[in-house]
Amino acid sequence: TGLSQVFITNLKIQSTTVMTARMGRAVLIFLLCSQPFATRGKAVLNENGYTDLVVAISPDIPENQNVIDQVKNLMTEASRELYIASRNRAYFKQVKILLPKTWTTISGDQTLEGESFESSELRIDRPSPVYGDSPYTEHGPGCGEPGDFTHITPAFLEDSSAYGNWGKVVVHEWAKLRWGVYEEHGYPGDEKFPMFFYKTTWTIDGQKNTLTPNFCLNSGIYGYEQDLASGGPCTYNPEDRLPDHNCYFYVTEQTPATSSYMSLPYLANNRQFCDSTEDLLHDNDLPTKQNLYCEGQSTWDVIMKSPDFADGANQPGNLANTEPEFIIVGSALEPVSYVLVMDVSSSMLPVANDNKADRAKAMIEAAKRWVKFEIQDGVQLGMVVFSGEDNAKPFQDLTLVDDESRKNMVSKLDLVNNEFQGKTCIGCGLYTAANYAGLLKNKTGQNILLITDGKQECKSPSSPLCLTVSDMTNQLVDRSLRVITIALGPDADPEIEDLATKTGGKSFFVQDNVGSGDINGAFTGSSTFQPGDSISNTNVDIYQRDWDTSNITLGDSFTDAFDIDMSIGRDVIFQVDITLPRATYDCVDDIVITWISPNDNHDRFNGTFKCDKDNFGVFRNNISSVISPMPTGRWIYQITPPEAMRVSVSITGKSADASTDPILTQCWINPGSQEIESQVDLKLAVMADVRQGNMPVIGATVLASIERPMDSNNVTYPTIEMELQDNGSGADNIKNDGIYARYFTHYTGKGRYSVKCQVVGNDDTKVNEGFITSKKSIPMMPGTPMCCGGDTINADSKLTSTGNFSRQSAAGSFQIPIDINPNLDVTPPSRVLDLNGKVSDDAIILEFTAPGDNLDSLDPAKLFLIKYSESASNLTGDNFNNDVFNTELSLDDLLPGSVLTPPNGGETFQIQVNRTLFQEEIQYNFALKTQDKANNMSPVSNIARVYLSPPDLSASANMVPSFGIVVCISVIGYLFKTY
Repeated sequence: TGLSQVFITNLKIQSTTVMTARMGRAVLIFLLCSQPFATRGKAVLNENGYTDLVVAISPDIPENQNVIDQVKNLMTEASRELYIASRNRAYFKQVKILLPKTWTTISGDQTLEGESFESSELRIDRPSPVYGDSPYTEHGPGCGEPGDFTHITPAFLEDSSAYGNWGKVVVHEWAKLRWGVYEEHGYPGDEKFPMFFYKTTWTIDGQKNTLTPNFCLNSGIYGYEQDLASGGPCTYNPEDRLPDHNCYFYVTEQTPATSSYMSLPYLANNRQFCDSTEDLLHDNDLPTKQNLYCEGQSTWDVIMKSPDFADGANQPGNLANTEPEFIIVGSALEPVSYVLVMDVSSSMLPVANDNKADRAKAMIEAAKRWVKFEIQDGVQLGMVVFSGEDNAKPFQDLTLVDDESRKNMVSKLDLVNNEFQGKTCIGCGLYTAANYAGLLKNKTGQNILLITDGKQECKSPSSPLCLTVSDMTNQLVDRSLRVITIALGPDADPEIEDLATKTGGKSFFVQDNVGSGDINGAFTGSSTFQPGDSISNTNVDIYQRDWDTSNITLGDSFTDAFDIDMSIGRDVIFQVDITLPRATYDCVDDIVITWISPNDNHDRFNGTFKCDKDNFGVFRNNISSVISPMPTGRWIYQITPPEAMRVSVSITGKSADASTDPILTQCWINPGSQEIESQVDLKLAVMADVRQGNMPVIGATVLASIERPMDSNNVTYPTIEMELQDNGSGADNIKNDGIYARYFTHYTGKGRYSVKCQVVGNDDTKVNEGFITSKKSIPMMPGTPMCCGGDTINADSKLTSTGNFSRQSAAGSFQIPIDINPNLDVTPPSRVLDLNGKVSDDAIILEFTAPGDNLDSLDPAKLFLIKYSESASNLTGDNFNNDVFNTELSLDDLLPGSVLTPPNGGETFQIQVNRTLFQEEIQYNFALKTQDKANNMSPVSNIARVYLSPPDLSASANMVPSFGIVVCISVIGYLFKTY
């Protein structure tokens, strides 16, 4: 109590500052609307200089001073090139190089300030089997949306000669990462973004089609085509007369192009992004990613809409020196600090909340499990308890975690049971954590784990002591204090998710009166900000399931199975968490657990466990130590409870050995950059990344489970399950890249939605180990193919089976701040992005992935409206709706068996159009819209080009000799075959 009084006195001294912040709240909201809050972990652009840009080195990279020196040289050159490409608007002013905890001999310039590998924008990591040593960027979900990170390898730092100026390569990737633009070139063998296409022009004789390499440049092209496999002339497909997937067009330095940067950055003179001016004119007719995803906008037009430059921000400067300041951050010896901030208001008790939920017990028991089993040795942990404005106090000073301190802190958590009283002042708890001398006072870059169940409610709301979440937000952001939030029950303050977003944390939501699985998962999710270890030493969430045995017959058991795959084998922990339905910790009798091995003998292992206060209902068994080597395959477990209880079963493990990468899963919610102001704006995607090490895992079944709130009439809705897809349509950008996605559209009302993912693989699930030949992106040297356009798989891909496996991942929660009418359909089907056309003897075959009734949902839409024209521009924008410019397909135009009725969303749809409707030796363009049952219409799809009967190509007459330099005479592109 004495500590609390002293601290509250100090808090009163700060009241003038707090009141000033409150008076400025209306102004603050206006500023937030005009310039969104910077997301933690992302660089900030101010007065033309990016600061706090983190280049993080993976724990899997061996310690090497040369890597640091090479990063400095790379980013110095990239800063100079960025200033030129941005037309004097931006450069890298400050770069932080984050060392992993596995590097023990190189000291840092400053301590950690919240930087982490997982939140960094540039990452130095092992090569990807798909991209090789080529830098690549995990792009955002749409045009203008920032990406997740850019991947660079040590080998690229050592030798980047295949790519030209390495600084320009970084600028090319930065434009995708920061400003959400896309590549403006094609890819060999890619149907959606081809390396070559037939470009239509019009003469007095009618349509003329020219085979053209797919690059957006403002000059003619000098270059040659080459078969990457043979090194000789390219081979042409007989069906469409296009070069096959091994054919690449190499553009040489004789090409005088000055734009576009997103096409060929290795060209010495190419230092500009294309725009709408005559000198740097963007070609919106090319089948590139930029044109498809940004609907024909130039890269510069998209860049200037970025918050970096919108509304006149960061006007051109006049700098002579663009060299960054470099700061080495982190050390293996630096402890990371967590402060656990616990709500002890009276509503945490079952007698004081509407759901009669014992939130207090759930919080304390989960905290005990977290402290005992999940916090790493060497982390500093402190605690705070809070209720009203007069009861926010330190509960445990920062203490280095080891075996002895774990025991002491677990015991101390029992004393929290004596603290529950009063109202809820969340800002007071946050203030105590951030400013008490024994916790985070004068510290930056640490972590706060906030658990609360109530809305902000003080005894005296107008008192300067009644600090709200928003009162504390600026201070926490300025000091880089990351906040992870866990909302218990439906009434937790709506500002806490926003706080987590602005500070770079995570949000989790735990419903009342459920098993311990959800709250344990939330605590586990907060642990990801501890220093990362190498992939082989990373814990993998294999399985999790909750059981409610409230109505069990005494003596009955329940059974389930889990898979141990070839990538797992060490420290496989089988954990059982018991929650009793009454206010006690002691089971009446032993719980019996049986495991059955998948080996030839089907060995059985038995164990017993009795929950009590000392073990707080947790049983853990390292089953990999019971039988060695641990058999792979499907294990069976059976649990016989002695009484009614809730049981949560979870299984974690590490890789089979230090040289094996485990299959990992990460699940998250991607809201894009929208501000949700109406039901029409809702467009959130659930995404999951599944890979073995850096190798994409394709063909897995990824199910997202979403718990939903009640609607405005207090009607409850069940948890909904949806299958995420890796098919290059809807919310998914690239097919077969191991990233699965789907839009969520089944909203029920205002409130919190909680998301978790389950991943299951079988013998048909594959690991993409890369390509038979090395794979690089935008190479300037011959002999290196490119990756990836619309699909990471081609004929040269090496795929291996994963066998059976399962993984779990908690995505966290998101909050919908507006009222939702579940019966009102205002969401159109998603835009079709993979429309493809081919020619057979009697038909034009159109194929695409069907969208759903709402975006890419499973529910089928109402109808497809498909049109065609000889000119692609007649199908874009408003022209699509004008029948003067194009022709609509009807059922009468289709061959028997083809229909225009949409199937379920996500299914591949194909129709065959009667070929006799079309003239030979003409290229036709097709596009479509999808209409749902409420008559909402999707945007226009991509354009599918179908050339009927292009003339036969003989090598002697039409091939460009390998390594032959060809002079271009067109400003649009090198035109070397005209018909």
